[in-house]
Amino acid sequence: MLLSLLAIGAAQALVSCSAKPAAPAAPRPAGAPVPVSARSPGNQLAAPRPAPAAQQTLPPIPAAHPENPAVVFGAPAPTRRIAITIDDGYSPETVAGYVEFARRSGIPITFAPNGAYRAIWDRHADVLRPLIETGQVQIANHTWTHLQLPGRPDDAIRADIERNEDWIERTFGITSRPWFRPPYGSHNAHVDALVGELGFTRILLWNGSFGDSTPISPEQLMGLASRYLQPGTIMLGHANHPTVLGLFDQIQQLIAERRLEPVTLDTMFQTSRAVG
Repeated sequence: MLLSLLAIGAAQALVSCSAKPAAPAAPRPAGAPVPVSARSPGNQLAAPRPAPAAQQTLPPIPAAHPENPAVVFGAPAPTRRIAITIDDGYSPETVAGYVEFARRSGIPITFAPNGAYRAIWDRHADVLRPLIETGQVQIANHTWTHLQLPGRPDDAIRADIERNEDWIERTFGITSRPWFRPPYGSHNAHVDALVGELGFTRILLWNGSFGDSTPISPEQLMGLASRYLQPGTIMLGHANHPTVLGLFDQIQQLIAERRLEPVTLDTMFQTSRAVG
């Protein structure tokens, strides 16, 4: 089973991340719970809801808890839950579209942004923080630069991850620990050990993908959504290209028709921002 999961992860890395460019020093121009209920009848969409009022407070940011990390591909047990995870964020309108989709739909999403695109993400912090407070949105660490990690000096790896964590804490008021997604899904035992020393004890891979790290057609994206939005999937998407912007209603419809329950990684794996 382990070899099978590793094969799935490797294959999806090639589909979803192999052609993705390294993060530039500045953002590139554009174009380069009440989740959907498992009991939603037929094709009816769950009713949109407004963003919750910011009446809660975020927990204090905990200290890191170093340990050997676990590599995660999919849900830990048979379930109708799915986790939608969205990486990177160099398309301003795509980031804005995903944030608005989360706000209006109530669907839980885990974002894994690169701080190199902070000028894009920072403008949405006021909308995202209330969603983070209620547990609908979670932030994972995907490094500052999106450079591949194996083969880089240890100090450079640590600095890349810690810089992104510092930005996440300042911008969103929350830690991204223990969740770390390696750029391109590329990691090895040495990288895992370094990441674990920083308190990132869950190495986040995936077993389903929208395939949108590079530009694709709406038909291709929805074909992959239909293939991979299944019970137990950790779904990988990217806020890099605008194709998805016209497809949110179709994706939400598909989730409802299949009686899936979108959740954050914290909910799926019983981790916590208060513990980190």
